[in-house]
Amino acid sequence: MISYRNKVLLVTATALGLAGTVHAEGIYGTAMIGASHQVGDSKPYGNNIAADQDFPGKFDTGDGAMGALGIGYAFNNQFRVEGRLSLHRADFDSQQFGTGARAGEEYVLNGDIKSTTLTIEGFYDIPVNDRFAPYVKAGVGVTRNRYSARLGGAGVAAFDSFDGTTDGYYDAYDDQTSTEFTWNVGFGGSLALNDQFTLFGEYQYVDFGDASTGQDAFTDGFRVNTSAHEILFGARADF
Repeated sequence: MISYRNKVLLVTATALGLAGTVHAEGIYGTAMIGASHQVGDSKPYGNNIAADQDFPGKFDTGDGAMGALGIGYAFNNQFRVEGRLSLHRADFDSQQFGTGARAGEEYVLNGDIKSTTLTIEGFYDIPVNDRFAPYVKAGVGVTRNRYSARLGGAGVAAFDSFDGTTDGYYDAYDDQTSTEFTWNVGFGGSLALNDQFTLFGEYQYVDFGDASTGQDAFTDGFRVNTSAHEILFGARADF
């Protein structure tokens, strides 16, 4: 008869053996989509409105979406490295009001931030059984940020025509792009459907670095240290 101690050892060994099948060693590909919530605030910069204490000092950034493709290599059932090419976009339409001499004047900052990132990310999987494995991750890379914004509201109605188009917005801030360092940390869980296909869900905090518009003739522009909380879902295929 098998003793209780031997039964425990047998079950443990079986569980460990099954856990080792969650992620096969070798090359794999991923595809994912998700929701992105911008964290940083847009702030004016320059020598005009940024120096005006009665002008709103910050505007909220908005929510958006992201999508990514990746290719990786699993060294074993715990460690893997993945390269990801991702596109993140957030739209915003933030309403603020002036104070002091500008009390009651409405200002609306409208636009979007697009970030294209290329990252190398490391994953540590924690197999629970032959199908499910939670994991943690961290990554670094580069991002290309493009910031587009225009200013509207009653507070700038008199300046609307200065940009050549009367549309309710002062559009004199040129779109501007910059290349920045990016990093992320996150955690998630993967569920193997079979030996080849796996579904996963993931949370990540990602910092895209700075993004800013161009400056107008009054040296005004808007700048944001852009970062986001993101929830994404994807699929993985082992080759």
